Amino acid sequence: MESRELSWDYPRLHRAFLDRFETLSPHLKRIARYALSDPSRFALQTVAEISQGCGVQPSTVVRFAKTFGYPGFSDMQNVFRSRLMEGSEAYREQVHEHRDRLETASGNDPAAVLSEFANASILAVERLKDTLDADMLQRAATLMNEAGAVYLVGHQRALPVASCLAYWLIELEYRCHLLDPAVGALSRQVGTVALDELLIVIGLDELPDTLLDAVSAAHNRGVPVLAITDSEVSRLARDSRLCFVLRDAEVHRIAPLAPHIVLVQSLVIALDALRCAHRSDDLRRGAVG
Repeated sequence: MESRELSWDYPRLHRAFLDRFETLSPHLKRIARYALSDPSRFALQTVAEISQGCGVQPSTVVRFAKTFGYPGFSDMQNVFRSRLMEGSEAYREQVHEHRDRLETASGNDPAAVLSEFANASILAVERLKDTLDADMLQRAATLMNEAGAVYLVGHQRALPVASCLAYWLIELEYRCHLLDPAVGALSRQVGTVALDELLIVIGLDELPDTLLDAVSAAHNRGVPVLAITDSEVSRLARDSRLCFVLRDAEVHRIAPLAPHIVLVQSLVIALDALRCAHRSDDLRRGAVG
């Protein structure tokens, strides 16, 4: 890969990170994750700051750039800096503004905290609206509609999102099973999902290897996997048929869940509409027959 092919072309470099991620060493994977999680930060930090953030040596950051064909790190960083002129930077600046205001909000003024956190949640939902692939949403609804049953896994912070999705699916009288990590043997529970069923995994934090191994095994068996995660280079993203990547609005260590709830609600509403459309088609065919 020659650097001249990538100069000032962030989308192509982004794609190269994803395509080559599994071939990278563990240290280089850390840098790729770091770069993809916050490209604006990666564009502005020094080699020393990036190496500290990734827990690697500065020479490893330079080697990372050379792995992708660049003579030095500054050449790669220029690609990230060019991205700062794009509209996504405005979103990042707004996130930082909300974070600063939340940090200065007094604990004695919960109304101010509520106002800022609500505004940050609105911003995150607006971001979802602007970036969501409508075709992907339709494909996800079709996957759910065609499944004989839906099995749901929500790990840690994602558990309330999975619980809400399970509740709404049951309200629509779908066969739905919320797998509970607390009972243990989660990998064996995932292993029971059949090929004509659907496994939905929501992971917004680092997932345990046992769970990731179980999802990989299900995917390799041919089980349809629908994932919601916060990283394009996670194993969960790799081992799924469809994957929604929602990055957190990093305004506080308690990140807003509003966009994730809106996403799963939208999936359920799209699913209900799809089912109603199919029923209408069946009724029309029956009347003609």
